[in-house]
Amino acid sequence: MNLRLHVFFCQLLWLVATLSGKSLQGVPGYGRNLVIKTLPAIEDYQSNVYEVFMEPYLYPLGQPIYPERAEKQIDITGVPRLHPGLQAVVYLKADEESGVSGELVFTQVVPNGPVTIEGNVTGLSAGLHGIHVHQTGAIKDNCKDIGPHFIAYYGRHGGPRDHIRHVGDLGNIKAEEGPVNVKIIDHLISLSGPRSILGRSLAISKAEDDYGRSSTEDSALTGTSGPAVACGVIGYLN
Repeated sequence: MNLRLHVFFCQLLWLVATLSGKSLQGVPGYGRNLVIKTLPAIEDYQSNVYEVFMEPYLYPLGQPIYPERAEKQIDITGVPRLHPGLQAVVYLKADEESGVSGELVFTQVVPNGPVTIEGNVTGLSAGLHGIHVHQTGAIKDNCKDIGPHFIAYYGRHGGPRDHIRHVGDLGNIKAEEGPVNVKIIDHLISLSGPRSILGRSLAISKAEDDYGRSSTEDSALTGTSGPAVACGVIGYLN
């Protein structure tokens, strides 16, 4: 009941800010959208989850970026280029002497929308390797202190398309010869709000992630994917 009241008052605040216009200028967050999202209940596991947060300053949504015009205002053909939203980057460093490294860029065009992960990873042995967001960004000189997978309000390990999974469970990447080209689109991680992965770490595991299907304690926690061979802290790019 208290959660619903909080959601109601947040909606009321947004409505007042919209109707009052100039009267609320100068209040922190004025002019930004209030994002309210409900994650559906999972039967016999959890009730509805409500997320309420304010659109970050880095989202100039609805404001197309046009190319510069000449002094005489000559029309320029072409479609306006839209702002890419939020972007983050992680530079993967090898754990001990694994030889694995890489760079991945995260892009989220709208708040609470899907996040695209693109980049390259080098030095991996052939086969499948788990890729996960971990709870902390404490990488220091190795990947031993990054903590468990980023859980937020989900408590069991799973695959990226499972209804029940850790927020940080991103599945596997497949290595063959040469660099691995990574492209992942995930609908649960975010670059803002309660599921934000900013300041946390991304790690590549030594072995394949079994998505929690092995019915063992380790499988339910990590997918039996083994220790991290590379990790890095996720930070804003723009």
